[in-house]
Amino acid sequence: MFDKVKDLYNLRKQAVSLQKELSQTIIEVTSPDGLIKVEISADQKIKLINIDESYLAPDKKGSLELQLKNVLSSALTQSHQVAANKMKEMGGLAGLRGGMGM
Repeated sequence: MFDKVKDLYNLRKQAVSLQKELSQTIIEVTSPDGLIKVEISADQKIKLINIDESYLAPDKKGSLELQLKNVLSSALTQSHQVAANKMKEMGGLAGLRGGMGM
């Protein structure tokens, strides 16, 4: 029984470590024209959205929306990939379980 509690403690410790590492990993994505920049952490928290003033004209609304959607989608995809790679480095779910037989 004590071994299971110890394993759960280690699992929690690894999960907290992974979450901290993901929150400190920043992914930067810029639109092809360089006028929109997004920074997102690997735990999928948006840290920065920077839009060049030239996109703020009323006639550029559609273009701005499309570019912003594309940049955010790319940033989210990259954050998923980073998180998956970090999990693999830790041995995947089996590594997090720490041999608990789960």
